[in-house]
Amino acid sequence: MSHAPLQLGKLTITIVERDGEVTYYFSGFVDEQFRHKDVPRITKSKIVFDLEGITHFNSCGIREWIYLVRDISQLGKLHYRKCSVAVIDQINMVPDTLGKGVIESFFAPYFCPCSGEVNRLIQVQNFASQVESGKAPAFNCDSCGQPLEFDALEESYFLFASPTVSKAG
Repeated sequence: MSHAPLQLGKLTITIVERDGEVTYYFSGFVDEQFRHKDVPRITKSKIVFDLEGITHFNSCGIREWIYLVRDISQLGKLHYRKCSVAVIDQINMVPDTLGKGVIESFFAPYFCPCSGEVNRLIQVQNFASQVESGKAPAFNCDSCGQPLEFDALEESYFLFASPTVSKAG
């Protein structure tokens, strides 16, 4: 069952329910117009936040986000999928952004001279030991076949996955 998209300022949330699972698709900017109390709470054993579309957070938005994560975590096991670079940056700065959730997959920034900046989706289960040790998985450019260069500081970007920090470990 799909719910009508919910527009909260510059953020759109689409909710899709399936047997035993509900997925919240977030897209846009989490800012002062985002109110956690306006987001429907749906109890399921598995709650998924698909975060590929989040482009930015501001300080008011992050406060509301943390309240949402705390509330939703009481209703089922929270899983994060397709965390955008903006989401990972926010989790690294404010670990409460993650709450008790588990990151299943996330995007990481890479660079190739032929194609510029490229974000690659990393499935945590496929690269768990590498990511936990703060090392970027190796990928080749889809256009030229050359190795992509990781385009951030590994020790900072993968901080969220450190066994001493991570809820996903």
